[in-house]
Amino acid sequence: MAEPFRFFTETGLTIHTNFKADSLKSLLYGLKKVSGSSIFYHVHHALLRRHFATSDQMNDFARWVLVHLSQASLAERLSAVDPMGCKSVREAREQLIDIVKEYVGIGELFFRVSEGSEFHFLQMHSMVLPLKYKADDLESFYKGLRNASLGTFFYHLIEAPIRLGKQSNDFSEWLSHSLNEDDLADEIARLNPYVYNLWELKAEILQRVRRRLKTLHTS
Repeated sequence: MAEPFRFFTETGLTIHTNFKADSLKSLLYGLKKVSGSSIFYHVHHALLRRHFATSDQMNDFARWVLVHLSQASLAERLSAVDPMGCKSVREAREQLIDIVKEYVGIGELFFRVSEGSEFHFLQMHSMVLPLKYKADDLESFYKGLRNASLGTFFYHLIEAPIRLGKQSNDFSEWLSHSLNEDDLADEIARLNPYVYNLWELKAEILQRVRRRLKTLHTS
C-alpha cells in the first residue's frame, strides 16, 4: 500500500537584518555577512513573491541593481544565477559575491542611491503547517494539488528539498517511491521552478498529472 502524501504549506514572518545597501560596495559587504536565511529569502522566496502575471526570473538582488542602480548588465548576470544549479545556499551566495566583486573590481565609480531606495536584507522566520488533506493514489493527489495554495507548491518544490538536502522535490519523490510513477516523477522534476511563476508552475504540474490520469482511465 502506498505511503500517503501529506500536503504542507509554509507561512512566516519577514524580519529585517542589520544590513542594508546603498551602493554596490555595501551590497557586496552584505552578501558576505548576512545569514544564509537572508540569501535564501532573496533568491528563493523571490519566486513566491512574483506577481502572477510575470515570469520575471530576477532574484531580489538583480532587481534592485536594475531598478535602483540602473546597472542592466550586472542585473542580467545576477539573474543568471540558477538556484536549481546550486547544491546549497552557500554556493548561491558565493556565485553572487563573485559576480558583484568582479563588477566592482572593474574600477568604475558607482553612485549611492538616495535614502529610501536602499536594499534591505531581509530574512524569514518560517513555520511549516500540515494541511487537512492527503493523497494515497494519483486521483487524490491531483485533487490535493488542484486545491493547494502557492505556499504549498513553494514548500514541496523548493523549501523542503533545499532545507533538507533532498535530491528531488517532494512530489517527484512520492510519485516514484510510493506509486512507481517514474516517468511522471521525472517530468515534474525537469520543470525548473525559476523559469515560471508559481501560478504557471501549478498549471504545468496539474496538466501533467491530468494527462497521466487520462492515460490510466483509457488503458
